[in-house]
Amino acid sequence: MLQEAIDSIQIKQLIASGTTSLYNHKAEVDALNVFPVPDGDTGTNMYLTFQSALRELNNNQSLRVIDLLESAAYGALMGARGNSGVIVSQFFRGFVKALPKDLEKLTKYELALGIQGAYTLSYQAVRQPVEGTILTVIREMAKFAEENVVRDIPLSQFMMEIYQHARKILARTPEMLPVLKQAGVVDAGGQGLVWFTEGIARQMNGESFPEFPQEVLSTSDHVKSVSSYTANELLPDSEINFQYCTEFILKGKELDLEHIKNSLSPHGDCLLVVGDENTVKIHIHTNNPGLILDFAVRFGEMFEIQIHNMIEQSQQRLAKQIAEQGNGRIGIIAVAAGDGLEKIFRSLGVQGIVNGGQTMNPSIEDLAKAVSSLNASEVIILPNNSNIVMTASHVQDLVNNKKVRVVPTQSIPEGLAAMLSFSDDKSLDENVESMTEKGRSLITGEVTYAVRNTTIANLEIRQGDTIGLVNGNVVFSGNTPEEVVAATLKQIPNSNSGLISIYYGAEVTAATAQNLLNHLEESYPQAEIELYYGGQPLYYYFFSVE
Repeated sequence: MLQEAIDSIQIKQLIASGTTSLYNHKAEVDALNVFPVPDGDTGTNMYLTFQSALRELNNNQSLRVIDLLESAAYGALMGARGNSGVIVSQFFRGFVKALPKDLEKLTKYELALGIQGAYTLSYQAVRQPVEGTILTVIREMAKFAEENVVRDIPLSQFMMEIYQHARKILARTPEMLPVLKQAGVVDAGGQGLVWFTEGIARQMNGESFPEFPQEVLSTSDHVKSVSSYTANELLPDSEINFQYCTEFILKGKELDLEHIKNSLSPHGDCLLVVGDENTVKIHIHTNNPGLILDFAVRFGEMFEIQIHNMIEQSQQRLAKQIAEQGNGRIGIIAVAAGDGLEKIFRSLGVQGIVNGGQTMNPSIEDLAKAVSSLNASEVIILPNNSNIVMTASHVQDLVNNKKVRVVPTQSIPEGLAAMLSFSDDKSLDENVESMTEKGRSLITGEVTYAVRNTTIANLEIRQGDTIGLVNGNVVFSGNTPEEVVAATLKQIPNSNSGLISIYYGAEVTAATAQNLLNHLEESYPQAEIELYYGGQPLYYYFFSVE
């Protein structure tokens, strides 16, 4: 059992226990999706964010709790993915920001102070906070801690009571948010935080947790910068100006990020220097990795050093070509999954694709790397998913040498429509405004399958049913994807006179999609209908009407 103050060793144990607790329940959190669609990934997003925080925490050998918590906050920011992950990162940052800068141990008074700071910054991260979500759980934890910190109880009991109060608030979220009550679930983000808090509380009260799982849920196979070019179109090896991709973490005291950037920039390209005065992550393409390392070691210790020969690794060679292609003043990054969608975005002028979408939300760091790879001083990000918009909005925090703007596209069709409004003749802000307006002018639809039984707006849905959504809301349930597309379009008033764009997924054959097109052309003779191969996973069809 812990004493009345948490030291550096114990803080690592506690966050590891909290992360392990969430890991053990992440599938259950993923399942707490309001809509029964196959993109419930809140548990995975939160786990990956906490995992990144824990990794940075364990790499810091300081004996001061404040130093360790700052490392955890940095790791959470770099690894944040999805709305829930971004809120977790702000929770950490707010917790640390509220504490004294010379804090060596954490008493229950600092614990209460930190949770209050976490509440403040978490709410600031969301433009329109909604009651009945993880934000409510955080706020009520902070309120309970503030009201009870003066009680004469041990720190371990104080933490256990905070957890128990959070669990009670979580159980009430369906009463605060009607959509949760209708779906018969509690808030997924709140549940993830409660399980994380439970792990900490039980560890503080003497319960042992298994070692942190060795499994690393790496997203390197899912979230990456890709291109639509073939191997024959790659640049010859002789045209690569900087051969070695060099990446490492530098830990020191009072690190001057601007000085590091200015000193390293003449020795390569694709330079990324992010972090704070104590911990910096450095990425650069260079011909002399030794020179880079010799420079950095003067300022502190280096960790996780990786040096890759880009001539020998075709994927990195491909990323290099993408970086050298940006001819325009404004670069564009789009998030998409599916080889057909990637090619369409490329054809419209997108220079960088980050592979992601449903169940595959990229982290802030993933997007920051993609932005830094472009040869453009101003960059627009198209998140193309409602759960990636908030993540994209924090990329500017990590990329200081470029102006980054987000067009808040919430679906693939919105992103594609937004690209049609882009012009090199417009300024960055003018493009963002026109692209946002164009994306919002669409009515968008999706056809996928139900992952559980539920009832939505008197619509009985069984697991495995094919379901149709309009602007994110389930409106129809049927047997085949093609039947659902046709029925869903009937619920959109201007389908018969507008432009209908359809993108079929990886599980739909070209012949089946063509038959659907033929049927729709007969049903909507006055409409203009376009059919494209998207290749997206999980979703049979995306479509839009304008």
